[in-house]
Amino acid sequence: MAEGLQESHVEAPWSWTARHLATVNRPLCVLLGGLAIMFVPTVFRLLDDGAWTEPESSHGPLIFAIALWLLWDKWRSIPARSWNPAPVTAWGCLIVASLLYVPGRALNLAYLETGAFVWAMTSVVLFAGGYGLVKRLAFPLCFLVFMIPLPMFISSHISGILKPAVSEATVYVLSLLDYPVARSGAIVSIGPYQLLVADACAGMSTLLMLETLGILYLHLVRHGSWLRNIALPILIVPISFVSNVARVIALVLITYYFGDEAGQGFMHGFAGLTLFVAGLFLMFSTDACLRMLSRKQ
Repeated sequence: MAEGLQESHVEAPWSWTARHLATVNRPLCVLLGGLAIMFVPTVFRLLDDGAWTEPESSHGPLIFAIALWLLWDKWRSIPARSWNPAPVTAWGCLIVASLLYVPGRALNLAYLETGAFVWAMTSVVLFAGGYGLVKRLAFPLCFLVFMIPLPMFISSHISGILKPAVSEATVYVLSLLDYPVARSGAIVSIGPYQLLVADACAGMSTLLMLETLGILYLHLVRHGSWLRNIALPILIVPISFVSNVARVIALVLITYYFGDEAGQGFMHGFAGLTLFVAGLFLMFSTDACLRMLSRKQ
């Protein structure tokens, strides 16, 4: 006798969404609708000509998408009977979100607008399931912070520190190889050419992206070693710096041998992509070394 086909117990995403939306109270649905009306235009503006189009904040859309997916994926795995709403705290978070959103929208301050979204999502989670649900969704809620563009006064200060450091390291390495190089601030001179290490080449975007991906990587692999969980995010800083110095060295040498047009054209973007991949390779190699060290402890 042929055995009957067993019914699958894997719940489709749309089935879960429909079932849980039916149990969500009406005020929460109104809140979600209001947040969508407020923040969807913000996202489109950031993607069109806003802060997310700038090199140092270009990782924002990716972080936003990953965080929302993690929220949805973790949320649907939590049984509804364990939810215990905390409306008082939720209203407090919503008030904070409003206080950030109104001036951010009026003054076109992206870091306030996107920061308001983090508080607003926290209020939604508190309204739906209280402190227990916030604890279960703590990582995706905190991960949303990485999508917030840095204020100009912070990013310019960091770039002001990185640019001369990258320039000095570049000149030092090339001088060891007997190239005719010199430095004046953030300007590197080699032969008849002068190259300015601009904000985009300072390495802040690489640092932020590698740091964000490193934290996501640690969360997904769930290391049990505190050595790896603490050391890897710290070591990403020098990894990013070394990767960016290598990128600037490559661009300087391309300019020296093939001219200014070659250094500022296609190879400029290609070098950035290549060195970012190299940064990822260094990050995973560092983690492999930390894994071996943690096993010996």
